[in-house]
Amino acid sequence: MGRNTTCQVLCTKTLSRAANEEAGRLIAQDYMAEWLVDKLPSATVYLRPLDKQRSKTYDPGFRIGDYDASLKRAYLNNHVTLHILYETHGTGRRIVGFEAYPRSIKNSSGKCPDLDSPTLEPLLVGTNEETLVTYSYSVRWIEDSTVHWAHRWDRYLRTTAQVHWYAIFNSFIIILLLSGVVAVILMRMLNRDLAIFARDVNEEELRDDIEETSGWKLLHGDVFRAPEYGGLLAPLLGTTVQVMYTAIATVVLGTLGILSPSYRGGLLTTGIVMFMLMGSASGYYSGHLYRTWGGKNWFKNALMTAILVPLLLVAIEMVLNAFLWYRSSSAAMPFSTLVLLFVLWTFIELPLTMLGAWFGFRRQPYSEPMRTNAIPRPVPPQPKYLGWPISILLAGSLPFSVIFIEMFYVLKSIWQDAFYYEYGFTVIIGVILAVTVCETTVIMVWLLLNSGHHKWWWRSFAYGASSSIYFFLYSLVFYYTRLRAGMPDTNGLVPALTFVLHSLLFTIVYALCTGSMGFFAAYFFIRRIYSMVKLS
Repeated sequence: MGRNTTCQVLCTKTLSRAANEEAGRLIAQDYMAEWLVDKLPSATVYLRPLDKQRSKTYDPGFRIGDYDASLKRAYLNNHVTLHILYETHGTGRRIVGFEAYPRSIKNSSGKCPDLDSPTLEPLLVGTNEETLVTYSYSVRWIEDSTVHWAHRWDRYLRTTAQVHWYAIFNSFIIILLLSGVVAVILMRMLNRDLAIFARDVNEEELRDDIEETSGWKLLHGDVFRAPEYGGLLAPLLGTTVQVMYTAIATVVLGTLGILSPSYRGGLLTTGIVMFMLMGSASGYYSGHLYRTWGGKNWFKNALMTAILVPLLLVAIEMVLNAFLWYRSSSAAMPFSTLVLLFVLWTFIELPLTMLGAWFGFRRQPYSEPMRTNAIPRPVPPQPKYLGWPISILLAGSLPFSVIFIEMFYVLKSIWQDAFYYEYGFTVIIGVILAVTVCETTVIMVWLLLNSGHHKWWWRSFAYGASSSIYFFLYSLVFYYTRLRAGMPDTNGLVPALTFVLHSLLFTIVYALCTGSMGFFAAYFFIRRIYSMVKLS
């Protein structure tokens, strides 16, 4: 460590005809190589053109070659000069940067080339012939006092704050508009309707007033009727709470700086661990709602809560894994990892879910403000805009408009090997998204009740999760415009299936989080407005 190396031969390899052509194809598609030193990835260096101090920014990795589009020729980088930047700390050195400067040199001698020679030729590949290639490298240790070890990731984590603040401003305007609509509903329409019930009149006059009205007021005897398939909705809602708590805990840990980019796979590992530990929350909420809706078998409810969503997610991942195993892809999940996940689910999540469900079922059920009539009220014909397809698309449009800018950076981080560490913006956008989903769901459910439709339970969840449709469609647009257009090799079945199925997994998780937000917002809204009604 700390010794400069002018040139060192790494190895000499013979590229077969097939390998030669494959190298040319990969170079044409901008494939990158990534080396690690002290958990720092090798970086391609860029200088900020408008910065007088000529400060650096890093892109992780370096190109395996250069492609001349006009001549349609590919040149393989077979020599790399490494600059290892360090700061002096006491009597030792701490690495604060790792820069890679690749170079293409036609060399098959098995010796180091003269790097200062002006007659060096680049190494042409992509031809249908065998080629002997000598790989070499150089190392320079450079002291850099401008960067301290605690901030060595700053050059990798470039932020586009202006774009993020624009997205936040756009979302804030949407919040103001929605808040205005909700305020009109609560302050004008509801107050006017509630005045009928709040008047100190006799029962006959009150009945006459109710008969002259229509809409949500007439549903007081049906609005809290247990939902259809409540035994399925309760486990689903319990798991959504688990997923939402997992997402919140993970983002908070990232915001606090605990999830460092140097900890590779830390985000996924933390998410899995948090999901397992949050099993008690899913069981508790599921068991409590299950009892409120008249459920009797708490053990069956707890088992469904622990199995329903995890089984769906694992089934999708197993389908993808089968294709990856068939193609011998390094992205395939090893069998040992699957066994480990099953052991964690069996001995951590399942017992915690059972424990939470037992406590939730023992708790007294929610006391609804209205009694339920023995005979259900028939649902009148609904306007077209409250039909399933149109209302779902309408409810999802505003929440998606809040997140689509931030979503681009998240997808770029996942699929284009860019670092995403802007958790502060994620928290702000997440809060705005939650408020938008809740207000949109409240408005849609109020319109539903006002049209005489009292079966709102599943609708509220669907309205909250409706932006997931746009979420998935935007992922497909990203694939066709960013990945497929820039990387033709992603057109195959397995690469496309990898993207689509992983996008489907993300969409399901997103739908569960936003669906639970919408459900609980609508539930508390309805409990609030009907608790203000006085009936004999």
